[in-house]
Amino acid sequence: MTAATARDHLRHEVLIGGISNTIFNGLIAWLLLKSGPALAWGGEHSFAVDVIATALLLPFIVALIVIPLQRSKLNKGKLQPIDLGNASLMQRVADRLPAGVFKSALLFGLFGMCIIAPLTLLGFYLMGVEQVQPVTYSIFKGIWAGLMAGVLVIPMVLLALRAPASSPTP
Repeated sequence: MTAATARDHLRHEVLIGGISNTIFNGLIAWLLLKSGPALAWGGEHSFAVDVIATALLLPFIVALIVIPLQRSKLNKGKLQPIDLGNASLMQRVADRLPAGVFKSALLFGLFGMCIIAPLTLLGFYLMGVEQVQPVTYSIFKGIWAGLMAGVLVIPMVLLALRAPASSPTP
């Protein structure tokens, strides 16, 4: 795949993943929370627990969908392998991930839970957020989930479309 075609494909996947997750996560949050009380750090209506759970589950589920779909297109000849080269941070990350879909999905989920969730909650803490109204949280969650999916879909696609490792010659 040419560099321009690869960039176009990645841009398309980022838009699809980002927009769809923005809409679905924002809508689901609003439907679940619209008639409830404000969310707080702890308790039954905790935005902290929701952020941590979403940061684990969203990348895990998206990886379980994106990687097999991209590999299927590759195997059917609809897509070609992508290698952005060693200068690309995303390519280096993708190249270090295991080939297995479940293992990679688990690593994406753990990354979300251990890196993205704490950074998100740190932002809440530094801004002095104590409570969030359901509508405001639904908007935040939609945008946040869309951004997370949009960014993480890049290494997912690069992982799925990396060229097969060449077998050693005897």
